[in-house]
Amino acid sequence: MPTTARLPVELLAHITSYLGDDRTALRNLCASSHALHAVSYPILFSVRDFRALGTPYLKPFLVYLSELRIGWKPDMHGANDAKILARFLAPHLSAETTPRLRKLTIRGIGADGMVYLNTLGDILKDCSMLTTLHLNETYHRNMRDVQLLVDALPHLAHLHLNAMTWTSAEFNDYSDDNEFLARPALKTLRVSPVYPNCMLPLLAWLARTPTACALHTLDVPSTARIGPDALPHFGPSVHYLSVPLRGLQPLVTMKGYTALTSLTLVLRIDDILTRSYGRLPEVVATLPAPALLRELEIHIPYEAATVITGPLDALACVDDILFGAGPAETIAKFETTDDKTDTARTTQRFNALGKLRVVLLTSSPLSEAERAETDWGARLHMPRAAALGRLEVRFGRDERYVLARHGARVSVSSGVGHGDAPVGVKTERPARGAQA
Repeated sequence: MPTTARLPVELLAHITSYLGDDRTALRNLCASSHALHAVSYPILFSVRDFRALGTPYLKPFLVYLSELRIGWKPDMHGANDAKILARFLAPHLSAETTPRLRKLTIRGIGADGMVYLNTLGDILKDCSMLTTLHLNETYHRNMRDVQLLVDALPHLAHLHLNAMTWTSAEFNDYSDDNEFLARPALKTLRVSPVYPNCMLPLLAWLARTPTACALHTLDVPSTARIGPDALPHFGPSVHYLSVPLRGLQPLVTMKGYTALTSLTLVLRIDDILTRSYGRLPEVVATLPAPALLRELEIHIPYEAATVITGPLDALACVDDILFGAGPAETIAKFETTDDKTDTARTTQRFNALGKLRVVLLTSSPLSEAERAETDWGARLHMPRAAALGRLEVRFGRDERYVLARHGARVSVSSGVGHGDAPVGVKTERPARGAQA
């Protein structure tokens, strides 16, 4: 492939990055030419299981490792998890062998295994590029074990939690309240949707660390049992927030979020059944700093939105609040009195808002005609946003709902960042011709 080999390395790397999940294609590229071999290897060996550390023929390629996955397997039943982890991690894991390690994903490891991982603190501290930690279905002895692991990563900036718990009868059983306050300084935090008795004390601890001033992105999954209870722990530094509508009270739980530039509100099917969607205009109208908001994203179940008119009527009211000629009359319908001064809150316009994105969550694929009709209906209810070119209608697939219908176990993904849909939701671009 002489012609391909003359292409710039940066362009080849960009092309091969789209094959990150296709191992066979990457192997074929490695055998095609020297240039493709050079750009394919870092992708081919970027993600590995911890057992690869003890595999002799893989050692030369560990320099490309960017994500290390530590997951439970059948041979780790009982107390064997700590023994197997010790066999592969201790002799081989170091900053020299894995200089590009950025992400550590731990899944399904029991309390004994997590205790062993805490003994690797000195090794993990030397991994200067390790900035992301995912804890998925992990079990700990107490909260202090979680703090030890987090404290062992001095450069930790992104923490994603899912179904994490500990076995202690006292959920916040740790010896010294002031022991772990120097770090972390998280930029991204994803809250676990389950085990609220574990999450609440953990959030209270993070609020006392530099995270309180450094947190940039906060993701509260739509299924999180703590819901808005996670919000009061943070606020002024958060720019990107994803939160379920259920129980949300901006004047109470969000009053400290004065720097929000992107907000995602998620309506679940129970919000439709209880008609809680009627609070959507109130939530939007009473945001603490509307003048800074640049993006507003609203997720609504497609089936409910097309069967009853209530959700679309709520969106019409939101359109009036955001882009209406005189939103003061609309906002005046809601309680906007300041508790301290007992005076009406000054009405602020959403002058910086450049994008209103409506994501309709579907349980099955839609035809192009169905998408076009739904897109037209959404724009009919939000004429001001559509006329200004600021309305974007997308269709998403709620994987949790689909799996639940088939009796499968619900799986929750862990990668959330700015612009991503809530965990477990895949968004799609509108079909060609469906967006005006």
